[in-house]
Amino acid sequence: MRRVQHRGYNLRMSPTTQTPRTDVALRQPDHDDAGELARIVFEAFGDIHDHHRFERDFPAIEAAQAMMGAWVPHPGIWGVVAEADGQIVGSNFLDERDPIRGVGPITIDPHAQNTGVGRRLMEAVIERGQDAPGIRLLQDGFHMRSLSLYTSLGFDVKASCVVVQGTPQGGPVDGVEVRPVTTDDLDECEALCAKVHGFPRTGALRDAVEHGPAVPYAALRDRRIVAYASAVTFWPMAHGVAESDEDLQALLIGASAACDEPVTLLVPLESPLFRWCLEQKLRAVKPMNLMARGAYQEPEGAWFPSVIY
Repeated sequence: MRRVQHRGYNLRMSPTTQTPRTDVALRQPDHDDAGELARIVFEAFGDIHDHHRFERDFPAIEAAQAMMGAWVPHPGIWGVVAEADGQIVGSNFLDERDPIRGVGPITIDPHAQNTGVGRRLMEAVIERGQDAPGIRLLQDGFHMRSLSLYTSLGFDVKASCVVVQGTPQGGPVDGVEVRPVTTDDLDECEALCAKVHGFPRTGALRDAVEHGPAVPYAALRDRRIVAYASAVTFWPMAHGVAESDEDLQALLIGASAACDEPVTLLVPLESPLFRWCLEQKLRAVKPMNLMARGAYQEPEGAWFPSVIY
């Protein structure tokens, strides 16, 4: 630990790198790993968010346990575990439910960070997804080490986003019906997503319809789906697309009225949706960056990403 004097402040600075580990082995996770992986997810995210003074993504270990309990056995999610001296020191996952792959969560035990484990885990998912047209992830905008790592591995920032939370103040929009998405809606939602992004996200949406953890909603005009969201109260798994900003706003107002919890979602900063959220009294929680490696086209419509992309 070294001290730096700067304009009267005495700053304690920790070293950002340590000697890279050479004893790390990679393997796929099994069911028995879920508990230890959840502990590392909880402690790693908590350590980083506490250090930067942002609200924790996983406020209780039960949230991390629920995610790992779903992610590890999921047939559409590929996982990789890092071990050293017989102990798990980190993990990473690749969402393979849809054509564009999504990374995360990647977590390293706080005692093993800055030793090259994260790079090994990222290289493993990149190799796994090498035949996909593109790979994407969301990166905490306040965390310079992960930004530098992902950039060095070929990821580029495509959109700066902010997590927002609150209850919209507006009333129902005339001519718009908002209701839960059903399996009968999947084809129409797929066409809408492909129109906006150039690819479908039907695998992730089907999971939301069939398994949650939050309810997906659609907005309809003249019985035609013009917007959908895979969730509106659980931002890590909430992605949404719409033909227009007005359609997406109507969806959020209608879905919020049907929910007992605040709306929480990731909003692109350059989207009119961010200003609208602030006008509706939602508060900004933390910054994030959408990063992509491989194919990327600018969205043609309104949208917001999940923590995967």
